[in-house]
Amino acid sequence: MKNRDNLQQIDDELHELYTWVDTVPFSRPKKQIAKDFEDGILMAEVIHHFLPKKVDLQNYSLANTYQSKLQNWNTLNTKVFQNLGFQLTQNDIEQIIQAKNGAIENVLMILKSKIMNYQDNETVEPQKSSATNISINNNQSTIQDLEQKIADQQDIIAILELKINKLQQLVKLKDNKIQAFSSKIQQLGFKF
Repeated sequence: MKNRDNLQQIDDELHELYTWVDTVPFSRPKKQIAKDFEDGILMAEVIHHFLPKKVDLQNYSLANTYQSKLQNWNTLNTKVFQNLGFQLTQNDIEQIIQAKNGAIENVLMILKSKIMNYQDNETVEPQKSSATNISINNNQSTIQDLEQKIADQQDIIAILELKINKLQQLVKLKDNKIQAFSSKIQQLGFKF
């Protein structure tokens, strides 16, 4: 009975996985999942569909030889899977390339989980209140600093305006004294 429940659960998980994979608009029609994924291109397309910034489809070429399939999978393994937090063993890659039964499904299950976790983390990131509070506090601090600088500049302007007024008064006094001396000199008969 327990064995039957396990088989049903596995069947349900596979059905859910295949449904998830079917949401991806592939560049070529799918026929047999193990054969379709053996060159790595459809795997790159799955990742690109859900996380477009994580994979560059130009890095993967149509592969018919074992060596070119291996190159595609090694590129996925080092450039993409590692960034998502997992890596395949060489044995895993060889089983996928040889289209071994269940090999691609195991990797797709892991990938689906990693993609969902990544997407969940991406949507949670902007909502982190501590980051928002830090940003708001930094903005408030910056505003207060700017307001203080404005107040200091206004004080300096007021002091400079007072100095200008005093200097203008001194200039008037000097002009008056010069005028007074000029008129006394003229009275005494000196000419300039």
